[in-house]
Amino acid sequence: MSKPALAIGGLLLVCLLSILKPALIKTDNHAGLLVLFRGQSGTIRFVNSVTERPVAIHFRIGGRFQDFSFATDETTEAYYTNGLFSLNEAVSKESTDALQFCSMKGISLSLGFYDFYLKDGCLEVKLLWRK
Repeated sequence: MSKPALAIGGLLLVCLLSILKPALIKTDNHAGLLVLFRGQSGTIRFVNSVTERPVAIHFRIGGRFQDFSFATDETTEAYYTNGLFSLNEAVSKESTDALQFCSMKGISLSLGFYDFYLKDGCLEVKLLWRK
């Protein structure tokens, strides 16, 4: 290969690695690797076991999982916050390398190109690098 072709190939590889976000997903009985990209979005859906109301948590994949927002009813939001603060205002500033949820009633996760559903168990998604 010529030097210009190698340089272009190297530049393309650096660009790909800058948007690539590999992640490990684990459940109680399964583990796998996900190929995610910066800018993709995700949603976690479950039913709050106390209020029996649906909850949806939306987020974006950036350097980390970030830009969170909650969609639920007022009673469930008050359950999480005791009515002391706005749930969306609080979570919108958060970012994390890992998402961890457990549910007896079920968890639905849409993440980039992937969709998962888990009933009566735990789910963890961990980004393998942060940059």
